Amino acid sequence: MALDFFNIINKCIVSLSGDELFVALLIAIVMGGLCWVACSYYTRLWHKRFHVRPQHHLLCAIAAIFTVIFTVQFRAVGNLEYIVDDMIDNWYEDLTEDANFHNETYATAFYTLKDMYPDYFTGIPEPGNRGSVIPYRNENMIHKCVEIYVKAAVSNFSTQHPFLNMMLSARPGISESEITSDIHGFFERNPGRTYNLERAVEIAAKHIRESLLKQSPKTVWKTRLILVLLFLGVQLIPFGTITYCANEDLKRGRYKAKREEEFYY
Repeated sequence: MALDFFNIINKCIVSLSGDELFVALLIAIVMGGLCWVACSYYTRLWHKRFHVRPQHHLLCAIAAIFTVIFTVQFRAVGNLEYIVDDMIDNWYEDLTEDANFHNETYATAFYTLKDMYPDYFTGIPEPGNRGSVIPYRNENMIHKCVEIYVKAAVSNFSTQHPFLNMMLSARPGISESEITSDIHGFFERNPGRTYNLERAVEIAAKHIRESLLKQSPKTVWKTRLILVLLFLGVQLIPFGTITYCANEDLKRGRYKAKREEEFYY
C-alpha cells in the first residue's frame, strides 16, 4: 500500500514540467524557511527566555525539509488524475493480454464448476490440455463462471494497485450482467460451439476500467488529504520535541527561582 502510494506520488512529480517544478521548488523553499523560523520561535509564546540550541535547530531543519517535500508533493498531486487514468488504461491492456491470468482464472472456474456439477465434466480434459472446455448446461453455471471472472479481475486490480483500489471502488455488477448477456447471445448465434472466455475478461476489465476512470477525479483531493495528515503527523515530532524541551526548561527555571526565594527567606 505505502509503496504504491509513494510510487504514484513520484510519478506525479516526474510529470511536472521544468517550469512547474522550478516554481514548486521555489515556493517549497520559502515555505521551508518560514517553517524553520516558526519552529525556532513559537516557544516564545509562553516561554520568552527559552533559547533554541544547536540540537533544536536540527529539529527545525528536519521540519523545514519535510515542509519542502510536502509542498512539492502537494503541487504535483494536481496531475494525479492524468496519472491515474494512464495507470488504469495500462492495467486494462495488461490484463486482457495476460496469459497467466486467463489460464489461472479458467482453471479456477473449471474446477469450481466441476466440484458443483461433476457429472457434466465426464470425459472433459483438465485445464492445460487440448479440448478442455467448460460445459454450460444451466443458468447457474453461467452465473457462477461470470462471478469468478469478474471477481478475479477486481482482485487483480487491487493486487496491482492497492492504493488506487483504496481510493476507488470497482463496480462489477454491470460487467456481470453484460458477460451473461454476451454468453447467451453467443450460444443463440452459435449453437453447440464453445464460448471464448477471453471475451469475459475483456468485458469485465472494460467495465471496471470505465467505472474507475469516472471516479479518478476525486483521487486528487483524497490524496492531498492523506498528504496533509502525513505532514501534520511528521511535524508533530520536531515541534513536539521542542515543546517538551521548552516546558522542561520552564519548569527548571521556576523551580530554581522558588529555591532561591526560599533561601533568601
